[in-house]
Amino acid sequence: MTQPPPIFQLEHVGLVKRETRILADISLEVKAGECLVLAGENGSGKTSLLRLFNRLDDPTEGVVRFHGIDLKEMDVKKLRNRVGIVMQGPVLFDGTVRDVLNRIRTVLKQDWETEDVLEVAGLPMETLASRTADLSGGEVQLISIGIVALRNLEVILLDEPAAALSVTAIDRLEKLLCKMREEGRTLIQVTHQVDRMAELADRGLFIKQGRITVSGSMAEVIAAFGRV
Repeated sequence: MTQPPPIFQLEHVGLVKRETRILADISLEVKAGECLVLAGENGSGKTSLLRLFNRLDDPTEGVVRFHGIDLKEMDVKKLRNRVGIVMQGPVLFDGTVRDVLNRIRTVLKQDWETEDVLEVAGLPMETLASRTADLSGGEVQLISIGIVALRNLEVILLDEPAAALSVTAIDRLEKLLCKMREEGRTLIQVTHQVDRMAELADRGLFIKQGRITVSGSMAEVIAAFGRV
């Protein structure tokens, strides 16, 4: 049986910022519906790699393709309607959660209700009356992920989604990630919590000094931390 083409292809990708080498000779493929983990020590380049998938940055060398098309040839807005991202430490507009979610819904032209976001995020409905400035970092993170989960996206990019979450909230997040996988979404996640991703992830990459040094099972990625 013929294998479907990858959703992403990166060929000899490099990234240089302010004369500093961030990524070097990155080549990889991501299959549709795959859960891929990007792991490595702080400053290894994993978040910089994540940012390339929806053009928050463009590579200075090589090419990134989405469904076979060079990302530089794609309209950025159309790409981001298919490939969403939640960065570490997201920020919401000032106002009540209900008003802010209604504003986001209008801007994104979505048909979900504000209550749907709270339900997906696993937060109590009374949160809608709270001001965003009074929310914890974990609550903002869960709301941001809830918004992305409700959008009709092919790919969801997550940068340390569990960093500000309690143990209970991490459990909610993992259930949400499982649900998105069951829906056929492609997940690419940067995380230090590689142990907790061992069952959910199909594959992991270990990045060191801007290069992929391990590409394989999560057990292999976990072992790479011991060799740093």
